[in-house]
Amino acid sequence: MKRKQKVLVAMSGGVDSSVAAALLTKKGYECIGIYLNFWSDPTSFDKHERSSFPSNKCCSIETANAARRVADMLGMPFYTLNVKQQFKKDVVDYFIDTYRQCRTPNPCVECNRHIKFGFLLKRMRQLGADYIATGHFARIKKRKGGYALYMGKDKMKDQSYFLYTLTQDQLKHILFPVGGMHKKKVKKLAHTFGLHEIKNKKESQGICFFPDKKHEDFLKRYFPEGTVKPGPIKTTSGETIGEHNGLPFFTVGQRKGIDIGGVHDPWYVVRLDFDNNALIVGKNHEVFQDTFHVNQISFTEKPLSDGDHTVYARIRYRFPPQKAHIEKNGDTLKIVFAQPQRAITPGQSVVFYDKKRVIGGGIINEVVYTKD
Repeated sequence: MKRKQKVLVAMSGGVDSSVAAALLTKKGYECIGIYLNFWSDPTSFDKHERSSFPSNKCCSIETANAARRVADMLGMPFYTLNVKQQFKKDVVDYFIDTYRQCRTPNPCVECNRHIKFGFLLKRMRQLGADYIATGHFARIKKRKGGYALYMGKDKMKDQSYFLYTLTQDQLKHILFPVGGMHKKKVKKLAHTFGLHEIKNKKESQGICFFPDKKHEDFLKRYFPEGTVKPGPIKTTSGETIGEHNGLPFFTVGQRKGIDIGGVHDPWYVVRLDFDNNALIVGKNHEVFQDTFHVNQISFTEKPLSDGDHTVYARIRYRFPPQKAHIEKNGDTLKIVFAQPQRAITPGQSVVFYDKKRVIGGGIINEVVYTKD
């Protein structure tokens, strides 16, 4: 008798991962529900939650219980794995340190890189399983010589931007059961499978590991003493027009919170001058640039060769991929958009596509400003 293939299903208590588990169970896989318990900020509390202790938006007592009930309903074993220490090191500390360097981090990319598709894949091998599965809206297809990562079918829910660090060895052990569906269909399937409790469950928004509406409040609690200092606000022409209260609290393209007037002709953050602790501002057209450098490069398939390439690049989540020219030289990339793009932000990820197929990506390291 042929052995059933074993799948570790990352379950969050939400509709996407719950339907993914139901689909795989229906297809005959031997499914094991895995709930990842992330780190949460012990110094703050969510005033809107009933609980009197801090919790992570992605993993609370309520979501853990919901995931367990779904697993029980589907007849799946269910386990909770404590990844607090690794999550703190690879996601939270990275988040704090990147902001300290006056860059804008992308914690979801690092969570996928190190936790969901790093730690969990290692555990999959230890348990003798064949795959891990999640509720991500992305698709994996077998191609000649390997596997390819594609955008999710639902353009509004596509999460391929956060998954560009996946390698061939990882892709062959990952299943995205809902990636080829629209969200409406996923909710209908939840009803069909009797998952009424989570069918219309509200999705968590924002960064998961602290409840504050503004990341500044969280950063103030964790920055080393002396990190934040007031400094000058300067125009791109060098004129000082005000003073900021802490450079790490700003990001490229920001308008609100600069507090220097300009109601009818507002100022925007053009760049953060870390060396001089200066906030550089300009008018809206000055936020548009076309050239930047990338490091920490990762490719989902065969790496691009040194030389020139044309791709479509996405510089933030839900940002429409734009035509760009790549100059690759070893471990660094220079990207030139065909048309200037708004708020190219150091610290954020840029992801490269060939139509709907993910080629790879990296971290925006330095923007080449045409006016300063």
